[in-house]
Amino acid sequence: MDYTLIIDEGTTSTRAIIFDENGNILSSSNRQLKAIYPSTGWVEQNAEEIFSKTLESIEDAIDQCGCTPSKIGITNQRETVVAWDDRDGRPLYNAIVWRDKRSHSFCKELKDAGYEPVIRAKTGLLIDPYFSASKISWMIENVEEVKKRVGSSHLKFGTVDSYLVWKLTGNHFTEPSNASRTMLFDINTMRWDKELLEVFKIPFISMPEVINSNGDFGNSKYGKITAVLGDQQASLMGNLCVNSGEVKCTYGTGAFVLVNAKNSKNPPFDGLLKTVAWSIDGIADYAFEGSVLSSGEVINWLKRISLIKDEVEIEELARSAKSDGIYFVPALDGLGSPRWEPNARALFVGMNSSHTKSNIIRAVIESMAFSVAEVIDTFKKSGLKLSTIRVDGGGSKNSLLIQILSNVTNLRVERSKFHEMTSYGAFLMSRVKKDLNEVLSLKKEFDLFEPVENIDSIYKRWQMAEEISVKW
Repeated sequence: MDYTLIIDEGTTSTRAIIFDENGNILSSSNRQLKAIYPSTGWVEQNAEEIFSKTLESIEDAIDQCGCTPSKIGITNQRETVVAWDDRDGRPLYNAIVWRDKRSHSFCKELKDAGYEPVIRAKTGLLIDPYFSASKISWMIENVEEVKKRVGSSHLKFGTVDSYLVWKLTGNHFTEPSNASRTMLFDINTMRWDKELLEVFKIPFISMPEVINSNGDFGNSKYGKITAVLGDQQASLMGNLCVNSGEVKCTYGTGAFVLVNAKNSKNPPFDGLLKTVAWSIDGIADYAFEGSVLSSGEVINWLKRISLIKDEVEIEELARSAKSDGIYFVPALDGLGSPRWEPNARALFVGMNSSHTKSNIIRAVIESMAFSVAEVIDTFKKSGLKLSTIRVDGGGSKNSLLIQILSNVTNLRVERSKFHEMTSYGAFLMSRVKKDLNEVLSLKKEFDLFEPVENIDSIYKRWQMAEEISVKW
């Protein structure tokens, strides 16, 4: 039997999972990670803690399994960056997390200077502190330990995958799904872009070598690292969205929606990002991506204001009544794709004295479907013919939500019965030698939802409410 160790390094925890060759989980172990908030809008993590907790999880998973993995796959939180000195492996500053906003003013300067069109054309991204480049620039400008090493080959920068690969193997590698989230990687040439590195004043010598997602990342004491993918691309792979027009939606705190665009040369439509899904044998598949900022967070908010006690009662309440003219816009933290309106605010529209808690909850559930439907509408405008939506994440357990999503998009929706899609995607990539046909037989069982009701009129009214939220 062949065993594969998957490291799933997320924002709140790091996990190690061991799969057998058929994709069955044999053991799993995770450790929680602390977030550090030095100032308003700043979010950091201790890079040494990330690695030590990863090792703890690995050792525990191997002990539970009683087996020896031969291969390792890594999937990771994207955009988070680490700087270290390769002579001793010591991080030179805390990891700056993807959620961090400290470089907002620098990004605004770049926009005002007219850099957005060239960055969008080369990277598929928008100028935003979310991505890695401005975080690295901040380190170079503000961290003395980093500043004094600029120009030295001993200074290394990398996203979390790159840092873990270096710590485990001594090799400074990354791959395109992560590189394409830095705002420094030209997704057309599949290389670090010298012009962008100069704009951000980042030395090329400090950036990792970019190899295939299923490349040879090197040997470690736990096995050879044979696959690396950013977490959302790993979920796309885990759901086996390997053909053009296949969509995955992960319902978490927000909702991340990606569609496989294969080798599409089209630029991203307004409101979307274009990113590299993966690279196999030198050939890249692309994806268009949209992010809904508040999804599961809306449910947390309902609990905080004591409208519900827990998630268990939500579906029952929502099934007991129609929204009956109530529309909820979930802009608790502004609106993400496709509108990107940070100043929009959440609101309820259409309430009257006859409405009950059930009507309100139903409107909230509908908003979670409608927000994703707007992203999917934008995918269609990009010229893609969509076939299937595959859903995962905690919110996907709500069958009413998924049925409404199928109704409003008029697409079939598959919900896997397997709940570790991000790790599973890294496992599948570790099994690929030449092409994706090698793993199609490993698709997990799923529940199928198909459109049963036309709710276009409700969706259009909801979009009218969203316009009020934007103008508010």
